[in-house]
Amino acid sequence: MSDAGGEQTGLDPTDLSAVLGGVGWLVLVAVADLDAIDRALALAPLVLVPLGLGMAATPSFAGLAGRLHRLAVLGQPIGAGLFVASVVAPVEGTTAALLATPWVLVTGLLALVAAVRVRARVRTRTRDTEVALAPLSETVLDAGLAYAVVGAVALVLFHLGLTFWFDPTIVRLTAVHFHYAGFVLPVVTGLAGRTLDREVGLYRAVAAVVLVGPGLVAVGISFSPTIEVLAVSAFTLAVTVLGGFVATRVAPARPRRQGLLLGLSSLALPVSMALALGYAVSVFTGTDVLGLRIPVMVRVHGSLNAFGFALLGLVGWRLAVPEW
Repeated sequence: MSDAGGEQTGLDPTDLSAVLGGVGWLVLVAVADLDAIDRALALAPLVLVPLGLGMAATPSFAGLAGRLHRLAVLGQPIGAGLFVASVVAPVEGTTAALLATPWVLVTGLLALVAAVRVRARVRTRTRDTEVALAPLSETVLDAGLAYAVVGAVALVLFHLGLTFWFDPTIVRLTAVHFHYAGFVLPVVTGLAGRTLDREVGLYRAVAAVVLVGPGLVAVGISFSPTIEVLAVSAFTLAVTVLGGFVATRVAPARPRRQGLLLGLSSLALPVSMALALGYAVSVFTGTDVLGLRIPVMVRVHGSLNAFGFALLGLVGWRLAVPEW
């Protein structure tokens, strides 16, 4: 692991896509009647994913992973634009699902990138599982690349009305979950790990929970309130520790502007997850914990995740990207 050094100012294709996507998002918010879920859904493919894409491949991936990554980068602006159109345009059903489908292809390419990178590391190391997954910073980052496709598929299912036994709002929130807790959180956890000369035990424990947490939370929401409470509890503890770790160990060692943004981002994360835990307890017990119903969670928890954690964190990391 190494550090990219000074602050970066040059725009690569992912930066340009994120900047233009940010302008497009601001225009949408100004002129369209978007609810909080729509705003979060639009922000992820337009701004957050291209930022994460560029930083994950610093330096550029080699071989097949690099070729797949370049295809994903080329397709990202088109896929993102059509994904957002499926959310905000006055269309529904099959038409909306077709608009969202190219984003499934883009995120599917990212999942393939992750699989190729993990396979390459396994082949070049011993058969011992712990060693094969090393460095954990890269494995958790690859998990972020892989999780995004789940969010893309969830939105297509929502448009098709295939919500199974769930309320349609839950399916929309699943699309949000796997773009934020699924993509952004593992990517920034991996970037934080790249700044360490050696992965310390605390970081490894936190990264391991981040690696499997988004999936476990989704399983709990789908099948068992008990699993949901346990998964969210472990996830909340892990991200709280991660926030403290970034604030005390990572941010102070980074350039000043970057350290400030990372510190602010790390403070938003545990607060957001504490609200998620309160909501899970409400569902489990059938009580109203602090009024944490879905509309409140969407407005408060969602805003903290989208702007306080994800946007500040990714913009902060982009100022000086650590390399593996």
